[in-house]
Amino acid sequence: MRLLPLAALAALLSFPAQAEGLYVKYHVNLIGVKVGEGRLSMSFSGDSYSLSGSGNMAAFGRLVSDAQATVSAKGTVSNATVKPSVFKMDAVGEGKPNKVNLAMNKGTVTSRSVHPKQDKMDQRIKLTSAHQKGIVDPMSALVFPAPKGMHPESCNRTLKIYDGRERYDLVMKYKRQYRHKGSRKNYSGPMLVCSAQYKPIAGHRPNRKTIKDLQANRSGEVHLAEIKGQPYLVLYKASLDTPVGHASVTSVRMKPTK
Repeated sequence: MRLLPLAALAALLSFPAQAEGLYVKYHVNLIGVKVGEGRLSMSFSGDSYSLSGSGNMAAFGRLVSDAQATVSAKGTVSNATVKPSVFKMDAVGEGKPNKVNLAMNKGTVTSRSVHPKQDKMDQRIKLTSAHQKGIVDPMSALVFPAPKGMHPESCNRTLKIYDGRERYDLVMKYKRQYRHKGSRKNYSGPMLVCSAQYKPIAGHRPNRKTIKDLQANRSGEVHLAEIKGQPYLVLYKASLDTPVGHASVTSVRMKPTK
């Protein structure tokens, strides 16, 4: 199952005006059952950002396997464009390791290390150096520069994501707005809802049913919240209807950090 990479972020409307970072805890649900949770820290300093997170998934029948992961990313933002420099992921699923290390120069990959390596390369769309330019890693994709704040145009963007093995786009478009009232420990304030559609580019196996189904899926949504005092929006919720039921990643707690 592919949801927006490992995360759901939000910020309290009542946060101090110059909050420099956020700590977020979120839950992963499948058909109404909690199957995982994660913790994510985001910090800003000038035009630089830093993200670190950890999460775990619990086995749920044959639908979800046990998994744990730690992920981090760093980079800068210039002219409302995210330019990552480092991405690291260290995960274990079903007892099998999954490691990715990317070094980038303003969003262009300069070195890559992945374990295990991809198999069945003859069945995959060839990944070239051109596919590794002007990209964001899955964590940096959670940084949403928004010079226009909660304006509907802030939804309309295409995230060019590279995870170390596959290159794909996440095409986002404005759907609606609403005002969210959360608990004392959660976000309350305006929310943008954007559609989100997966578009495979390279590194994938185009004949796989899961790829075809995901590409045809039009149910993906992201809910974006504002961080007061920062020119960014952050992901509060991501959801997708899957063949086995509704899946979502939703913020359940967040607090400002310095």
